[in-house]
Amino acid sequence: MPESVRQDLPAPRPQIALDTTQEQELVLRKAAELVGWSLPQYVLCAALDRAERDLYEHAAHEEQAPAAAAEPFLAVISALG
Repeated sequence: MPESVRQDLPAPRPQIALDTTQEQELVLRKAAELVGWSLPQYVLCAALDRAERDLYEHAAHEEQAPAAAAEPFLAVISALG
């Protein structure tokens, strides 16, 4: 089928499937119900919150690494100067 014919169709979206125990699913469903969300909304929100936190912490760690790496070099320069 030519591409121009398919432009009005929604693009396929990636899916993420999780294997859970019945107990884990029940806990997630109950928590989602408490805030009025669907299970996929709840799981996605929790996963995105965690991902953003991990990315932020990683970026903060990366910003500190160059300064720590420069310290021995600066110590040598100070000792020679």
